[in-house]
Amino acid sequence: MNGKALALWLLTLLFWGSSPLLEKLALRAVSPLLALTIRTSVAAVALVLAALLTGEAGGIPEVSPRDLLILGASGILAGFLGMLTYFSLLKTGAASKIVPLTAAYPLVTAVLALLILREDLTLTRLLGILLTVAGLIILQRS
Repeated sequence: MNGKALALWLLTLLFWGSSPLLEKLALRAVSPLLALTIRTSVAAVALVLAALLTGEAGGIPEVSPRDLLILGASGILAGFLGMLTYFSLLKTGAASKIVPLTAAYPLVTAVLALLILREDLTLTRLLGILLTVAGLIILQRS
């Protein structure tokens, strides 16, 4: 991993690792839906500004209707429904337990990629899936 990739990885860990703490604090007094609305609205404003400032917004008309539909569906699944259920779950229990459990979503991706995208089931992928399941069992019992 080169220096830039390492810095990006560490920043991602910092951003994603600290965010649930802020969310858990806010969820003490705010409903999951309202919290998600505020969080997503602020993020949307930041995204629009970033796209405008970098010139990326100019590429929107070139995106195909198919890709718009796929990205929109992804936004509904992950950005709305997934985050709403995550916020609801985060409100119910310990962040230190819930966050790692919900971070097992690559397990779902791996299984769906095998079934829908017909990706190969290699020994390494099978081992990764089994280790993820074992980790979930250990976390659940802790």
